[in-house]
Amino acid sequence: MRKFIFSILLLFITLSANILYAQDIEGLTLEECLTLALNNHPSLKRAKSSVRDMSAQLESIRASNRATLGLTGSARYNGDFDYWEDRYNSETASITLSKTLYDTGRNRLQQEIRKESLKGSQETERNTQVSVAANAKRAYYDLVLKYLNLDVEREKLNNLEAHLKTAEGFYEVGNSAFIEVTKAQADAATARVSMLKAENDILVSMEALRVAMGSDTAGNITVSGQLILPEIEDDISALIAAAMNDRPDYRKLLHDVKAGELSITNAARSNSPSITGSAGSSLNKREGSSATNEYNAGISINIPVLDGGAMKASVESARAQLEQVNADVESLKQQITYSIRSAALSLSNAADRVKSAEAGVKYAEENLELAQGRYEVGVGDPLEISDAVSTLASSRYTYYQALYDAQTARANLDEALGHLPQEVAE
Repeated sequence: MRKFIFSILLLFITLSANILYAQDIEGLTLEECLTLALNNHPSLKRAKSSVRDMSAQLESIRASNRATLGLTGSARYNGDFDYWEDRYNSETASITLSKTLYDTGRNRLQQEIRKESLKGSQETERNTQVSVAANAKRAYYDLVLKYLNLDVEREKLNNLEAHLKTAEGFYEVGNSAFIEVTKAQADAATARVSMLKAENDILVSMEALRVAMGSDTAGNITVSGQLILPEIEDDISALIAAAMNDRPDYRKLLHDVKAGELSITNAARSNSPSITGSAGSSLNKREGSSATNEYNAGISINIPVLDGGAMKASVESARAQLEQVNADVESLKQQITYSIRSAALSLSNAADRVKSAEAGVKYAEENLELAQGRYEVGVGDPLEISDAVSTLASSRYTYYQALYDAQTARANLDEALGHLPQEVAE
């Protein structure tokens, strides 16, 4: 009995947890979707942490060149077990101040290198924002498309079910053969299967959008956005030039180039002399004697003589790394040019297809009306109805797909330009 009660209680707690965890999102707008993604996505949290890490590294290098102050103290008991009367106690306290006075500018160079790295991390964070927003926008419009496809399947099923009723009515009064009824039944059944697949596609797209937003809650998501034709870009050369100024990943590489150039100079100075100054004071007290106070000050000079070729190897390594970064810059230039041209051409092509598909939907609607009219007056073939319904559904699919392709191309173009979508652009 106790096990039964415990099982019921555990089931109730589990169901309650699932209810709390599940949260339906209704009427989600694109702006809300992008805002959620930019606030919650794990990759952005990682990028922010990287910026903090670089900032801390810069501060650590700055601190290493500042004066340091140390305090030490000790208390000792001194004695001999055989001669206990000879024991004595002593106390010592000292303070030491030290500062690097000259290092041929190596600390300053290291600070400049870390500054460039910090700027690069900030650009990486910005680039992550652009990528997250683009992925969220594509996932959002994919869900919009899936809802529209479901509407198409429902319309198709409604048309076929209406045709089935008409065919059944004609058969009952003897105006048609039973094969027309069975054909209509088969078409309606196939349409129901297609509608079930469309419903499943929506669930899959919901999960993709949830991941794109960085959300960890379950539940259904409905969207309020519509597929519309976005703005078309014609001046591709201007877009490429703008991307060279705005792309965060390209700007990050430029900071890497500056850091690489500074690293070569810093490596060349690794065998340079350095001067350190120090000053201190100590207080010593021994039992049975008066306290003594001592002061000290000094300068130490370090002049490397031989390093076994370490400096030469460091310089060569820094130069090789700089060459790699320069190669990455050239490679990214080509990638930027390709991605912008590809996205702009895809956007233009999708816009042309939207116009053609829109006309195709209009003609398909007229064709279905004519086919239905012909069949209802007894002069039409039932195959005309099923063909017209399928043609209308296909035309709507093509139209919505062209709009989706246009929105996807727009998102790709914004990402290639290094821009956030205009819905959340700063």
